Amino acid sequence: MTDIPEGFKTLAGLSPAEDHLGPFYYRKTDGSLQMGFRAGPQNCNGIGTVHGGVLMAFADYAVTMLALSGVKENCTTISFSSDFISAARDGDWVEAGGEVVRRTGSMTFVSGRLSVGDNVVLTFQAVVKRLKKPDA
Repeated sequence: MTDIPEGFKTLAGLSPAEDHLGPFYYRKTDGSLQMGFRAGPQNCNGIGTVHGGVLMAFADYAVTMLALSGVKENCTTISFSSDFISAARDGDWVEAGGEVVRRTGSMTFVSGRLSVGDNVVLTFQAVVKRLKKPDA
């Protein structure tokens, strides 16, 4: 779909799963990070709402983007929990926001939400393991 808000970019090619489900987009503005995707029919379940698994996969993308913002490392999710609040539908721009709650020597704790406009769709909390990037 081409109806993507101005300034959003993809990381196409880095994660085939995210490319297939999304594409997922991000935008950095004034020190903040926004992420989003345009829901399409391929993201929906039999009742016409965005499948919960797609929302959780997008939330995990957001967790990683938030955890890696401002650091030069890799990470892997080791714990993820979410609560479904309301539904997203075909055509919706689903946006993610959140924050790093705490960063330790080996872990990063992230909290956030997915929204369609002012309507919260899902909340999430996650822990990621911090990984050093291999020497190039």
